[in-house]
Amino acid sequence: MSLSLAATLSTSAALLLESRRSLLALPVLVTPLCARSDEVLHILDYPKQGSCGEALIPDAGIPFVKAFGGLESGSCASAGYSVKEGEENGTGERDKDRTYTVYGKG
Repeated sequence: MSLSLAATLSTSAALLLESRRSLLALPVLVTPLCARSDEVLHILDYPKQGSCGEALIPDAGIPFVKAFGGLESGSCASAGYSVKEGEENGTGERDKDRTYTVYGKG
């Protein structure tokens, strides 16, 4: 085998290997972005009476919190609460670790 043919084959093999690495890495980079989806939901008079609590809920939990937690789609601003008052954790057993952004009517 000639030296130039060997060099060409070596370069081609290196490019093929590099392109395979790129293709293998691509799903790792893209999958988390595509697989995870969150939605902003709000609830009136929670976690504080007279205010609106807004939380970012993972896609998988949305049907549950809408059916059993009383949360509704959209931001607090869509319900007329636009003045940010701070953040508070939930007061229930199942959401005490969830942080709500609390809004008032102003």
